[in-house]
Amino acid sequence: MIRLTLKDEPPLRLAADALIPERLAGRSAGEIERLPLAVGRSAGAVGDWFRVIAGDAADLELDGPCGRLDRIGAGMSAGSISIRGDAGAYLGLGMRGGSITVAGSAGFGAAADLRGGRLSIAGHAGDGLGGALPGASAGMRDGIVIVAGDAGDAAGATLRRGLVIIAGGAGAGCGAEMLAGTILVGGAVGAYAGAAMRRGSIIALGGAERIGVGFADCGVHDLVFLRLLARQLDALGLGELARRLGKLRRFAGDAAVAGRGELLVAS
Repeated sequence: MIRLTLKDEPPLRLAADALIPERLAGRSAGEIERLPLAVGRSAGAVGDWFRVIAGDAADLELDGPCGRLDRIGAGMSAGSISIRGDAGAYLGLGMRGGSITVAGSAGFGAAADLRGGRLSIAGHAGDGLGGALPGASAGMRDGIVIVAGDAGDAAGATLRRGLVIIAGGAGAGCGAEMLAGTILVGGAVGAYAGAAMRRGSIIALGGAERIGVGFADCGVHDLVFLRLLARQLDALGLGELARRLGKLRRFAGDAAVAGRGELLVAS
């Protein structure tokens, strides 16, 4: 394992793109310390901010007040990153494989443009979970995201593929403009979940606030899809959520964009 321990909390945002397992592989502690790492507009090195213990690069641990470390795990394709605390914005940006585990909460844009792998957040997630980068038409494209707490607004907006699990509640616009994939929310979702969605499934086990007029009430159903999802949740160690999947009321839409998606809520 490679362990990077923050000496002090950075005074400004720190972009941690370079700190991924494949870029640290085969490097000694001294070599890692000399890698460039800018804080704001100031040039610097990893060793300016971290104490480094080198080891197997397949497992990377970040320890300390990491709430101002942005883009942790960006573009990683293998290995694992464990964050013993909070994480900043754009956690796992464009991640393609491997796993990221956060003991605390994550900031804006976690799992944005995610393309594979698994991201687990023990606390809460900010706005834009699994969303798209500015100017992009699609957000998360594959992989699994698990949030033990709540998520902010626009969770899973523009989701293209993959599975987003939020054990708590989610804010407004959950799954807006969603293209495909599955979002499961253990609590309630805010206003206009699935607005302008084209395909995919949003499951709100705690109910939904202000369902859009483009959704048609199709009644209560016991869907085979939910049984298959329950098996996947069990395999992920989320048996409590799995047991809550049963008969749900289905709303089809969004008719405003000729969408064929669905919003499933507790009946």
